[in-house]
Formats: sequence, C-alpha cells, structure tokens
Amino acid sequence: MQPSRSANPSMATHERYIDLGGQVSHIFHFDAPLDLAYEYFLDVPAVFRLLPDALDCRVYGPERYRLIVGATDGHGHTMAAIFDLQLQIDPGRIIRIVPAHDGPRHTLSGLVFAGALCAEAVFFPEPNGTMVEYTVDIEMSIPIPGVLRLMPMSFLQTLGERSMEFKMTHMINGFTRNITRDFHIWAAGEG
Repeated sequence: MQPSRSANPSMATHERYIDLGGQVSHIFHFDAPLDLAYEYFLDVPAVFRLLPDALDCRVYGPERYRLIVGATDGHGHTMAAIFDLQLQIDPGRIIRIVPAHDGPRHTLSGLVFAGALCAEAVFFPEPNGTMVEYTVDIEMSIPIPGVLRLMPMSFLQTLGERSMEFKMTHMINGFTRNITRDFHIWAAGEG
C-alpha cells in the first residue's frame, strides 16, 4: 500500500489541512458459487461495517450510503471521516462504490471531515468457487487540530502519510479477516 497525496490542489495549499490518500487491494477466494459471493457483497452496509473503526454505514437514498469511520490522531483528539457513497453494478461481474455528493448534513460533533472513497469488487468464477479482487482507494483532507497547527507542515504531512499507510494496512487486514469469517457464517445460513 502506498499513500498518495490528494489530487485536489485547492485543499493541498490550505495550511490547516493534511491531504492524505491510499489504495489497497486484496484477493478473496470463497468456496461458493459466484452468484452467492456477488449477493453477499451487494449488501453494502453489512460489508462496510466489517471495516475496522467503522462506526456506522447506513442507507440515505436509493443506492446511496453514508460510511462513518472513527479514529484518533494519537494526541488525544477523536476524529470521524464521513464518506458518502453511490453503488454502481455490472450484474454478476462488478460491484463498484464511488463518491456521492448528495449526502445529508451530518450531526456529529468533534473533528469531522469528509473523504472520498472508491471501492471495486470484481468477481471471477473458479473451478471450486469464486475469486473476488477487491480494491479500496481513499482520499481525504484532515483538519489539523489545536496545538498541532504550530508544528511544521512538512513534519505533519510526513507523519500523516506514515499514519495513513499504517491505518490502511490495519483496515485491509481486519477487513480481510472479518469478511472471510462473516461470509462463511452468512453462506451457511443461506444454504
């Protein structure tokens, strides 16, 4: 996983934000038919709630979801990132999640910021089941809280990038464990 800087130049020059991003991919193998694996991943809230640190994922409109991920900055500040998402599908082959820009106002308190999340699950039949290639790409501009604003931006950017790399690794590892366990429980109940 490699962190990447935000493609939004207006946010990149704002001195009160750290622009972060990253992408991770994982390949899942399930001993189940493709249509069953595809049906499982179509339940977007259930799948995204398996992300470590996911506080909530709920429907707010047709094929629209709000994912809220919580974290701490390591200095006692609690943060929440909001990702408004839109579902796009190629039935039986691809489930794609892209940023939505029509989410409702949030009512959360504390350090809350919006992020952009894209995810794609591509499904391939295998002789004994299904392979799912899953990719998540996240970008966000995180407001710098309180006393941290006194630190040099280059230091904060480097610290943020290292933290993002660690967080993305933590999230995909936890997500992989949680999905593998949850899918088998879910599939047993479908049979």
